[in-house]
Amino acid sequence: MEGKLKKIGILAFVNKDAGGVYQYTQSLIDALAKDRSYKYIIFVDSNSGSMNSYHLEVRRVNTSRPNAFIRILKALQLLFLIRTSILEEIDNSFYDDIDLFISPRVIMYTQFFAVKPFILTLHDLQEYYFPKFFTFQERLVRYAATRFLSKKSEKIICESNYVKNDIKKFLKIDDKKIVVLPAPPPANFMIFNISDDQKLRVKQKYNLPNNYIFYPAAFWQHKNHIKLIQAFKALSISYPDLYLVLTGSKQKNYSAVVDKVNELKLNDRVIFPGYVDYEDLLYLYILSKMLVMPSLFESISIPIFEAFALKVPVCTSNILALPEQVGDAALLFNPNDEKDIAEKIDILLCDDRLRNEISTKGFNRLRQYSHEDYRSKITNIIRLIINS
Repeated sequence: MEGKLKKIGILAFVNKDAGGVYQYTQSLIDALAKDRSYKYIIFVDSNSGSMNSYHLEVRRVNTSRPNAFIRILKALQLLFLIRTSILEEIDNSFYDDIDLFISPRVIMYTQFFAVKPFILTLHDLQEYYFPKFFTFQERLVRYAATRFLSKKSEKIICESNYVKNDIKKFLKIDDKKIVVLPAPPPANFMIFNISDDQKLRVKQKYNLPNNYIFYPAAFWQHKNHIKLIQAFKALSISYPDLYLVLTGSKQKNYSAVVDKVNELKLNDRVIFPGYVDYEDLLYLYILSKMLVMPSLFESISIPIFEAFALKVPVCTSNILALPEQVGDAALLFNPNDEKDIAEKIDILLCDDRLRNEISTKGFNRLRQYSHEDYRSKITNIIRLIINS
């Protein structure tokens, strides 16, 4: 019977440094790994770590950058919406048995130039709001790739109504093609047993202080670390034992963040643990006073869902889709105003009752985002495409 199952390829070409996209991909696989109506095959880069824990077939692909001539030809394909596999250097038999692909991110790869149906997750269209955060070349590539994939995909999944409206507005995609489907946190955040021994081990491993606020985010400009540090400067005077812990990959805004920490003489109060093992990350949440999410642009925030799952209070930006995501389960601030950020963090630090109230609301709110419900909705989308 299994040999007759339709084969669904999941394009997990993402590493842990990718932050939210990595967690989104992990949540997708967590959900689909337990589905028996299709045969799922995970495609990963040849240098990626093991995916054996899911007990699914894994195919390793060399995703090294092609030569300049091939890149130019592919760029022309994107611009003129030409879908063909004639330029590919990889044996097509690697993909021939796949009936449908799921791409958890915008990525140009073999199967998108072949005539294979696929589902695309489009997380945001940030470049339309903050072009200054991207070079001209980055904006051009994002425009061409997003336009191509959006028009050629069978369905587009996004995680908020805000992003759905952006897709309709900027890419002129029909409403019926877009599905709003937020993903829950990865399974290890939803099902866990807190170990006091492990909590102590993690605290010692990363040399964590007793009293800190937490922000896990790659150091991109839109993540708004600078404003948070400016807000923390004011808080550091009122709370001499309070620290700020910043985890995340060292992207191109990292040096500016470090410079701001030095400028404000916060070297001994802002902690950069560097890379954090994913199994340790939940304890960095649990040991913190709160999650602070000052981002300037988010379609949906996986760290907020992670904090909800762990009953950690959340203080977050009042922009775009974040109010839609949190409802009344977080304290909101203006991310462009460091005084407002500091004020809202201060309110939570001073009020144990409020922290408990919003953390309970967050935990309860997350119940509507189960892996079972998510799996059911994803497989229904697959079924509609496969049977069409």
